[in-house]
Amino acid sequence: MSTKSQAGNKSLVSIICRTLGRPELQQALQSIASQDYPNIEIILIDAAGDNILDSTASNDRPLTLVTTGAALNRSQAANAGLEAAHGKYIQFLDDDDWIDSNHVSQLVSALVNNDETAAAYSSTQKTDAAGTSLDYVFRENFDPILLMRDNYIPIHAVLFDSALLENGCRFDEAFDIYEDWDFWLQLSQHTHFQHIDSITAYYREGGDSDTAVADTRLRYQADSTLGKGRAAIFKKWLPKWTGEQVNALIGQLDQSVLLCEQDARIHIELKKNAELLHEVEKRDNQINKLNLQLDNTTLQLEDLQKSSALHIKILEQRINSIFESTSWKLMGPARRLSRILRADEDSDNNESNSDK
Repeated sequence: MSTKSQAGNKSLVSIICRTLGRPELQQALQSIASQDYPNIEIILIDAAGDNILDSTASNDRPLTLVTTGAALNRSQAANAGLEAAHGKYIQFLDDDDWIDSNHVSQLVSALVNNDETAAAYSSTQKTDAAGTSLDYVFRENFDPILLMRDNYIPIHAVLFDSALLENGCRFDEAFDIYEDWDFWLQLSQHTHFQHIDSITAYYREGGDSDTAVADTRLRYQADSTLGKGRAAIFKKWLPKWTGEQVNALIGQLDQSVLLCEQDARIHIELKKNAELLHEVEKRDNQINKLNLQLDNTTLQLEDLQKSSALHIKILEQRINSIFESTSWKLMGPARRLSRILRADEDSDNNESNSDK
């Protein structure tokens, strides 16, 4: 291992965890405690301001609790974390998300071995509120023009060099949505971002600021929360962008319209396929039930056939036993005489009837 790598492995990483004291905090802290990178401090920001937090899941990781006794919005909580952090490298992890055990070490290694970048990010799996993986992964490669258009990098996917803060990069406290997008735009003025296409971060949908909505149209509606948030970002940044940047952005939008239409069609087809699969499953279940009923009926029929065959056999045995008995044989002449007498009687009756 190079001297540079050894130095990097000793660098302190500060993980800033903004929390409202939700139950998911324990999973977030546990995911920090399980990191295979040794030198980590946790900066726990009490955004609710009630100073009632359970941090036992952090185990023996050094932890600093930052609380002001008052509620903090998302940007204020993030800046409080930046002020309290001591690490060479910094990352955020909100209390409803979590990371794999190699997340930090992977990103530190990427930065240590590349002098040209001061920020790196992993791919991120989107999950439902229960933590079950959904069919979407944030894995876009870094593109500064795409970053002008959209926030495609979840906040906890990124690890950055704290030296970037010397450029005055801070969270804009006017924003309580897309505040991380604004912060990435600030950092991107001073560094390129490395994308490590390995899923080591998990984004739980339905959080305080769930900007990854299924209906993308909401992001462009002026009266929606997301539309207002995006408008505020553009109002701040448009005066800072050059004509060349804006032109490149418009060029990318021309292509993205087609992609969005394609995505919408794909989404509709996927929904139809899901509905068809559900119907097929229902039919399969019905067929399985009918097959079970048929199997049961077949078994019952086989049992009846066996039972009938057994009864017939018993009756045959009894009849044969009677026919072979001595009494049956001895009574044979009497039975024949009885039949003859009955025949004669019947004949006399017939003649009597004809005389009348």
